[in-house]
Amino acid sequence: MELTTEQALQQAIAAHKEGKLQEAERLYRTILQSQPAHPDVNHNLGLIAVSVNKAEAALPLFKTALETNPKIEQFWLSYIDALIKEKQFENAKLVIEQAKTQGVAEEKLNVLETRLTPTAQVNEPKLPEQKKRKKATKQNLKANNPSHEQLNSLLEYYQNGQISDAEKLAVSITQEFPKHPFGWKVLGAVLKQTGRIAESLTPMEKSTQLSPQDAEAHSNLGATLKELGRLDEAVASYKQAIALQPDYAEALSNLGNMLQELGKLDESLASCSQAIALKPDLAEAHNNLGITLKEQGRSEEAIASYKQAIALQPGYAEAHSNLGNMLQELGRLEEAEASYTQAVALKPDFADALYNRSLLLFDKAEFGAALRDADACVSKSARALSLASLYALRRIDEIYKRIEIQSKVDGEDIRIAAFAAFISELEKKPTTYNFCPNPIDFIHIANLSSHVNDSVKYLGDVIEELNKIETIWEPFGKSTVSGFQSLKHINVFANPSGKMKQLKSFILNELDAYYLKFQSEQCSYIQKFPTTRNLWGWTVILKQQGHQDAHIHPSGWLSGVIYLKVVPSLGKDEGAIEFSLNGKNYSDLKSPKLLHQPAQGDIVFFPSSLHHRTIPFTTDADRIIVSFDFMPEVAKP
Repeated sequence: MELTTEQALQQAIAAHKEGKLQEAERLYRTILQSQPAHPDVNHNLGLIAVSVNKAEAALPLFKTALETNPKIEQFWLSYIDALIKEKQFENAKLVIEQAKTQGVAEEKLNVLETRLTPTAQVNEPKLPEQKKRKKATKQNLKANNPSHEQLNSLLEYYQNGQISDAEKLAVSITQEFPKHPFGWKVLGAVLKQTGRIAESLTPMEKSTQLSPQDAEAHSNLGATLKELGRLDEAVASYKQAIALQPDYAEALSNLGNMLQELGKLDESLASCSQAIALKPDLAEAHNNLGITLKEQGRSEEAIASYKQAIALQPGYAEAHSNLGNMLQELGRLEEAEASYTQAVALKPDFADALYNRSLLLFDKAEFGAALRDADACVSKSARALSLASLYALRRIDEIYKRIEIQSKVDGEDIRIAAFAAFISELEKKPTTYNFCPNPIDFIHIANLSSHVNDSVKYLGDVIEELNKIETIWEPFGKSTVSGFQSLKHINVFANPSGKMKQLKSFILNELDAYYLKFQSEQCSYIQKFPTTRNLWGWTVILKQQGHQDAHIHPSGWLSGVIYLKVVPSLGKDEGAIEFSLNGKNYSDLKSPKLLHQPAQGDIVFFPSSLHHRTIPFTTDADRIIVSFDFMPEVAKP
């Protein structure tokens, strides 16, 4: 019986894997007789040609595969590798640039690009006149540089996804040739790709030290520093890459994204725009530009940028997700859902897209579908949304079962603790979640007047110091409405001086008093109270009609607010802080609430799992506070 194309392909692949190259080639060529442009067959035939040192014969095969299906990353990598083997360096450079526009992993392309530099060609076959070099020089090169075979094997391991083999060989090369940058560069890429971000830093730094003119190495280091939260250093690395290669569009795009995170929106806009001017088809730059435009409130322009990124790279899941965020914010829910769905189709484990789609579905009262997406998402925020969806579906017994399971997995999840307190109070039945079952009972109020003689003058001095800190109007993703908030990467209590240093000491003294006040309580909130003295603080300046929506502080343990300047209540509780067990996605009229009308200088402590909001005020005045989280470990909220 004649084989179908699929059967023939599977048999060919099996023979290929077993090393039966003649049989595999025969089957592949049989398929090509009926389907000459079959991408997988052309690619696999090319691999066979390369394996027997016939890279020239592989080139047209790889090219056909790529032209037929340019969405397959490995097709690009194989074609570029063959071009380099054939020393068609200029063609390889052109194809690398094309690959970048198709979303091929930049780290893998960077590894290929290193083989286009003189350093990478040290052990290439020599021309006759080169053989006239002195024997001592050749011995020195051999002693200090890995062989071409070693470098080629390392590259092939990395490109083919043989990460374990790539790591072992990279480690071996760095140990045998510690002054050669290529091994360090690949080792850093492998460690970063496998989620060992902190470990990847040292080899990436070593790579830039050994090859200070390598712009890609500086850019890679910038990406790692960014993920480690060392934002200013990341900016410096990206700028160094651009200084070495002013037309480095990818580094300009990444720098723009970094500047956006730092709240430097005008600089971000300029950097992204420059990247696009240099490389109009760089989808990532259009996406990053869209993020910046969104932060600037330029919604329609942001949508246009996201759509341009998608037009250039249809498989760009992050751009689809970002477009969904923008559309959802504008209330265009059907379009937003379609964008999230496309993002998830492209990247099924895309946590952000899954979570945002689940939120959208929840808002549409499609609670079953919201639960499905939340359960498929691995983020902590999704666990709480799953519970809220179950509450909307009135599946109370299942809620208690899930909370019991979660209490054994992670007993200090602030989001779960907040919901557990809510459902326990509503059902009049305790849960097994013992973080802080009755958070309203743990509110503590003091005043700065007990720490300083002239508190009014002192508060004025604090405000003057805070005026030097950069702020942003209604930061995206935060609860502040009609007000300014300090940039998210700035911790006002990091290396403080002057009045802010004093303020930090006052807070720490009050924290000691707080613990003594509640030390006999048996919940884990008190029994596991952090011993570190880690504070993360920020400032908020609300204007007329300003307020903060109900929220919790998921990264904190205990949270607090110090009132530097207050507004009159006008008999309507304006400017007051309201504590409640009700959350954004779950609430009940019977849930207890507590209202506090702050006086100037008040210090208010409360569990980070307790929902709180600021009531809007109509007075044309500023309401100025310093908020902070007392955190279990050093981290950014």
